[in-house]
Amino acid sequence: MVKLNLPLRPWVPQWLGIVTMFVLMFPIIMLNGTYTGSMLEVSSTLGILSEDITMGYYAAAAGMAVAYPIIPKIRAIATPKTMLLTDLILQIFLSYICAQVGNMDITIICSFFIGFLKAFIMLEFIIQVRPFFSPKNVRSEFYAYFYPIVFSGGQISMALTAQLAYYYQWQYMYYFTILLMLIAIIFILLFFRYAKRPMRIPYKEIDGRSMFIIAATLLFSIYIFTYGKTLDWFSSPKIRIYTIAIPILIYLFIHRQRTQEKPYVSLKPLHHHKSIIGYTFMVLVMFFSASSSLITNYLNSIIRVDSVHANSLSLVLIPGFIVGAIICFWWFRWQRWRFRYLISGGMFCYVIYLVILYFGITPYSTYEMLYFPVFLRGLGMMTLFIAFGVYVVEDLDPKLMLSNAFFLISLRSVLAPAISASFFSNLLYYLQIKGMNTLSEHMTITNPLASSHYAQAMNSALAQGHGYDEASQLAANNFYSTLQQQSLLLGIKTVIGYLLIAALVIAVVSAFIPFHKTLKVAVVKTGDDMV
Repeated sequence: MVKLNLPLRPWVPQWLGIVTMFVLMFPIIMLNGTYTGSMLEVSSTLGILSEDITMGYYAAAAGMAVAYPIIPKIRAIATPKTMLLTDLILQIFLSYICAQVGNMDITIICSFFIGFLKAFIMLEFIIQVRPFFSPKNVRSEFYAYFYPIVFSGGQISMALTAQLAYYYQWQYMYYFTILLMLIAIIFILLFFRYAKRPMRIPYKEIDGRSMFIIAATLLFSIYIFTYGKTLDWFSSPKIRIYTIAIPILIYLFIHRQRTQEKPYVSLKPLHHHKSIIGYTFMVLVMFFSASSSLITNYLNSIIRVDSVHANSLSLVLIPGFIVGAIICFWWFRWQRWRFRYLISGGMFCYVIYLVILYFGITPYSTYEMLYFPVFLRGLGMMTLFIAFGVYVVEDLDPKLMLSNAFFLISLRSVLAPAISASFFSNLLYYLQIKGMNTLSEHMTITNPLASSHYAQAMNSALAQGHGYDEASQLAANNFYSTLQQQSLLLGIKTVIGYLLIAALVIAVVSAFIPFHKTLKVAVVKTGDDMV
């Protein structure tokens, strides 16, 4: 077994230290301020918008991005045991507040700080166990182990949240993660050694202004795209104010980073073409992955699947993650084929996924039909994330790695999902309304199909004992519901068709992009920036 430098008590075997780190990591990869798996239950119980849940979910990701650049400064003044215990206690406190408070503004603020604290434990876990996954500290090998674990945790969290909310109450997911964190605290107290280190909080080294500016920029951006459709975009004073504020905040942030002797983050990664290409492709990957919202609409509105089964479908991504990680592990180790073929292969997974959806989703399709396309989405997503996670740092100065991590998280986990979800939601809404108008033009009493459908619904209502007027209203409502379903299905297939064309073009073009001039890719070592 590889020797790890874990901060253990002298009598604790190394294998138990590794177990302790995984016991610590398990609740953290599932932890969030709000859980999308219980969205329906929370919305109906508290009378809030589903967008409030989404806002809290993205706010946690924003907190992680803001925290990453300052973690090394905190690690320098606190022992791992002190930092982990403090972090877990604060996480428990914040999770309890989220479970008890019905005010979504408070929950969103707590979500941001949960994500902020989550970043410290994530990076500590990475630093402590990376030799276990990759003894030679090879980045591609470490990602092949680490990414499936982290992304699978998110899918398990969604499915488990839906189960707990459906059979018990939506608060039970918070209580479950609190219980797991208490167990992790016991493990740390028992097996991590006690050590003293001078506690000197480096206030002067932490650029609070930059942190506040970029946090406000990310949160304002998330707010605009999350609540845009609900608040009718620029009809909302808040959205108008935030839209004006964002360019000003970005200018202030860039100016401060350029003028500070020790900037919060360096802007130099944005000057590297590989970084820009990598960021762009990761945003595209998240864009195609966000098409899962179309599947959710199809499950909920067309084939009427409950929230438990709708969220459990995300578990099918996990085998795809594992297969994608195995492919990347051996692809980078063997170095027999060009990098661009790996990227093109990952994009073709999305092409096949979209082809199956386009021709497969009908009002009579089954839930099980979605297993294989969802597996392919997980395969393509994991392949491309690992590939570009390595690609963006190939020629990057090690001093810029943490800045790269900041931009990577901000784009991949914060802005891209929020913008993509908003894009699909608004486009689908527009196409559904357009479809309703088109279909309703021909649905008159002179249309034999429409007339037959209306008469059948009318006779059914009369047979159930309803009066003529009431039966007529019920038949009209049934007819309207059918039109809604048909227009929604038409909108979903239209969006999937556009996505299919875009994915096919990117997959073909990727096969000819010279990402590397040589066949072999340079072996990139791991660092303290791993995300």
